[in-house]
Amino acid sequence: MMTIFRNYLKKKYKLIIQAFFKLCYGSLTLASPIELKKLLKVEKITINKIIYNIFITRNCRLYTTSVHDQSILIENKLISGPSFQLRVKKNDKLFARNNENINENIVLKIGTPRILKKVKGKVFSLLSGGAAKTNYFHWLFEVLPRLEILNKYKKIENIDFFLLPSLRMKHHIETLDLLGLSNKKLLDSNSLKHIFCEELYVVDHPFRINNNTVFDTQNIPSWIFYWVRDKFLKHKSSKSFPEKIFIERSDSISISRDIKNKEEVYKVLKDNNFAFIQPEKYEFKDQMKIFSSAKKVVGLHGAGFANICFCNPKTEIIEFKTITTGMNSGNIAMKTNLDYKDIICEATNKFGGQQGNLLVPLDELKKKI
Repeated sequence: MMTIFRNYLKKKYKLIIQAFFKLCYGSLTLASPIELKKLLKVEKITINKIIYNIFITRNCRLYTTSVHDQSILIENKLISGPSFQLRVKKNDKLFARNNENINENIVLKIGTPRILKKVKGKVFSLLSGGAAKTNYFHWLFEVLPRLEILNKYKKIENIDFFLLPSLRMKHHIETLDLLGLSNKKLLDSNSLKHIFCEELYVVDHPFRINNNTVFDTQNIPSWIFYWVRDKFLKHKSSKSFPEKIFIERSDSISISRDIKNKEEVYKVLKDNNFAFIQPEKYEFKDQMKIFSSAKKVVGLHGAGFANICFCNPKTEIIEFKTITTGMNSGNIAMKTNLDYKDIICEATNKFGGQQGNLLVPLDELKKKI
């Protein structure tokens, strides 16, 4: 009974806060096509035959949940194009979030219930949805390549501030530092959810070309992998690492995916002289060296496989996954000339899609390693 009452009070409090900020900042409406032509500037650039839009707005507000919505507002008009609203479609067992119609944007329902903070100068938003806040794969291939898209139109050196999904994880700071971005220019959307920008830049998503998250994530364009390699591999550490590695996930943020027959699988790997590596425990420079040194990489499907883009051609990659898991890793391998094999595993305690406790077939594992 107390829980129901507390939830009731929370809802009432949110409604009061939303009403208060609507009084402060006014009601919002959707910009018409005619208004968009006046308020929004759109430029186009091409990378490997893919056309990307560069959206430029001036004297605008940006509001974000820092999870699934980015709202660009000028004169209290919501601007379609640079705004996004990621939603899971009903009955989607893969829980894929696609960009829905602009009418679904959160500000049209709740307004902008955060204190507005002014940011002077040119701001580039690299916001990309909730997964990019913590997930290494999404950060590496979804957030950072936006820098190259904008750089084709306007040199990154001329941007005053970069608004990012998060700056709370080690790989955020390490990668941005290697790209030469000053800490003074970095803005964290966890604390800056509502800002006024004198000049704002937003670019298209690097690989969500068909607005089908499942399909697009399995078909990331090759330029992204080669851009990541070009920008980062020159900074890899000089340490020595084993040639046969198993990506160990015991400290993974995702607790809904694991190996059911772990003891038996680990014994097979140890008997074949595999070193057990937890990538997140290493500095980014070391992670690159680990994978560029490897000749064989084995592991359970997860964000750690993003690092195979740093492997040398012909490196053997073996991935444990369910039959419904996509070809995210296979796509990286194919486009960077790696020798990729998967081992399809039966999943118990299924959570949907790629999740569950996977039973790895030992005979197939022994044969493939």
